[in-house]
Amino acid sequence: GWGARTRVPIVQGDYICRYTGELLTNQDAEKRGGDALTYLFDLDKEMPRNCETPFTIDARLYGNVSHFFNHSCDPNMAIWAVYINHLDPRLHELAFFAIRDIAPGEELTFDYSPHEPVATADPTPHKFVCHCGAATCRGFIF
Repeated sequence: GWGARTRVPIVQGDYICRYTGELLTNQDAEKRGGDALTYLFDLDKEMPRNCETPFTIDARLYGNVSHFFNHSCDPNMAIWAVYINHLDPRLHELAFFAIRDIAPGEELTFDYSPHEPVATADPTPHKFVCHCGAATCRGFIF
């Protein structure tokens, strides 16, 4: 991916930005998911693990800098569900926060699959092989 780097020091716990884009139903997102270039992010942070996600954000056409953030198995940011003007768990916002201090010039990264095991012997059942280079790389993105 393109990647994004910070020009200023960021302190652990600092808010970085929200993931923005077009709000889609899960059905519409599934149709777009076959495109070669997608920036789909399911709004599943507050949903039980085995429930279908009703909404997805697509940042491809209407996103901000956050859709340039790359994956790392050893990230410097994490993403949290945040609520603005309502408490509907199906429609939370997605906000990035620093999980450690980040130096100027450092790439901003987060783990695309934070609930996956730390490492795996065989990444072949996964769709995307990871090339992050982290010592703790699990071998796949998702």
